[in-house]
Amino acid sequence: MSHVSEGLELLGRAATEGLIDLVVTERAQQAPAWTGPADYAELLAVHGSLSCHRDYAGRTPRFAVLDEKGFVALNRDLVHQQRFGLSTDHFVGFAEAGDDAAWCFDVTTPDYPVYYVHREEPRSRHRNTGEWENPADSTPDFPSFTAWFTAMCEAFSSPHPPRWFPYLGEPGLSFP
Repeated sequence: MSHVSEGLELLGRAATEGLIDLVVTERAQQAPAWTGPADYAELLAVHGSLSCHRDYAGRTPRFAVLDEKGFVALNRDLVHQQRFGLSTDHFVGFAEAGDDAAWCFDVTTPDYPVYYVHREEPRSRHRNTGEWENPADSTPDFPSFTAWFTAMCEAFSSPHPPRWFPYLGEPGLSFP
């Protein structure tokens, strides 16, 4: 059984128990706009999108792995903000984390590590050198899609989610 299948089963049980709201859509027949790493491609091969939210501590954290239409809009509207001399073109956003944040792959490395990017904290690189604007931003939040998806599934289905959970979608988060 794959990590994607295990994560989907975990989320399905949490939804059945009423802990989360889970919406999974069927895959459209067209070819994906971009496939990315294997586990992400596996999820997209089965589902068009997956959205999960949960009421917790007076907040409603959520994440949504997007279909092709949402993928294009997320990257255009949030991830690829143009700033003079800086670029976020090294990122491809694949999931929302609230209205002002996204989960992104760094496509400049073969293992596609995952970064949390907030509109107020774009984690840019200098366009002319490729160096990070803030060197601390070079450390990914998760080493892979598998690690990210596992963390999301566990956090959303746990009776005691991690410290960062209620703040998902806000700037300044760090993930252990």
